[in-house]
Amino acid sequence: MRSIKERTSGVKCESANERKNAIHPVSIAYSLIHSFALSLFILLVMASCGGDDRQAAHIPDFPKPGDSSRAEGALRALTVAINQSSPASAYAKRAAILLAMGRMNEALADIEEAISRNDNAGTYYLTRAQILRALQQPAKALQNAQRAEILGVDTPELYTLQGDLLQQQNQFDKAKLYVAKALQMAPYDGEAYFFNGLMAARQGDTAQAITLYQQSLRLKPRYLETYNQLASVYRTLGDQNAALAYNQQALRYFPGNARLYYGRGLIYHSIGQLDSAMTYYRQTMKLQPGYYQAYFQVGLINQTYRNYYEALGNYQRVQQLRPQFPRIDTYIGYCHEQMGQYDLAIAAYTKATQQNATDQQAAAGLWRSQRRQYTQNSYNSLFLPDTAAKPVTQAKSRTVIDTTRVRITTIQPKARVMTNANDSLKRSIKPIGQN
Repeated sequence: MRSIKERTSGVKCESANERKNAIHPVSIAYSLIHSFALSLFILLVMASCGGDDRQAAHIPDFPKPGDSSRAEGALRALTVAINQSSPASAYAKRAAILLAMGRMNEALADIEEAISRNDNAGTYYLTRAQILRALQQPAKALQNAQRAEILGVDTPELYTLQGDLLQQQNQFDKAKLYVAKALQMAPYDGEAYFFNGLMAARQGDTAQAITLYQQSLRLKPRYLETYNQLASVYRTLGDQNAALAYNQQALRYFPGNARLYYGRGLIYHSIGQLDSAMTYYRQTMKLQPGYYQAYFQVGLINQTYRNYYEALGNYQRVQQLRPQFPRIDTYIGYCHEQMGQYDLAIAAYTKATQQNATDQQAAAGLWRSQRRQYTQNSYNSLFLPDTAAKPVTQAKSRTVIDTTRVRITTIQPKARVMTNANDSLKRSIKPIGQN
């Protein structure tokens, strides 16, 4: 039998050993947290290594208005990712950012590369459809939108896009079905109301179009296209104050947008304030040097002021930027004609008539220029040395009449017939001038 001391010391030893071998609750908690964090990290890594489809489905909204620095930062980061491993999703994300920034050609190149690497991602085709619509290629854009729908994209954005592309091809019944489907999925989608308004405007219902545009602005006050359409409608209706008001409101949201300055120039141009219009056209060209419509309008104003040299320079710039611009050779020919450069005018008018046989102004200008060139050459030939003079033909002799030897018969005055009270006729010949 052990003594009390031995039992006590034994208990102490057992307690010490238990404390030594026991796991503290804080340690348990720490271990659990560590395990959870490790599991979460693994899941994130697995998610980041997922397919391009999942990555492309979460393309960030770049750039937001006034957030260009963030967009540029995102572009740099994606460029680094592309240079390192060139994933399709990085090309698609960069294309979406470039689309939002209005850099359409670069965006198209990126989305083409993304599709070449993964042609089963519906969101890629949706992005390409949006880019092609912005590049004014609605038929190709519609094909890509339909491909996106086949590949399972089911979003209001896709249906509003298809509605817009269909109404551009005058397929209004189908367009209304797609826009209605978009509104059913997203009743407060301001973009869908905008495209409904666009269809109403194209069908001639201006009042309904204005109502739908205004509803679109209430739901989506930062949608640029709505402001442009409202300003255009009111400008067409002759309400220039309303057009300027919507244009000014849009400029508060998009102060660096070239299209808004061009629209403002059109408003002032329509009311005859040509100097103000010229100012905004030049601002448009400063913000976007390739905006060929602005160069054309500046050319028209210079032509109105009979400043044909400046007008010609602007028309030639339009031709460089847009070789197929309608009737641009006719305008160039007119400037050459007014400046007396008839050979250049004839060349421009001839080209215009070859491209469009119904261009009556070009045909008339060609006839005038040829006639004036002939007259000018004929006038100049009078002052050239006559190195091969033709023999002068002898003039025919004229017969001279000697009036002193010719008998002249005097013409007698006509008889005057007079009547008297008893209706008897009397013939009397009196010199003219006597009663």
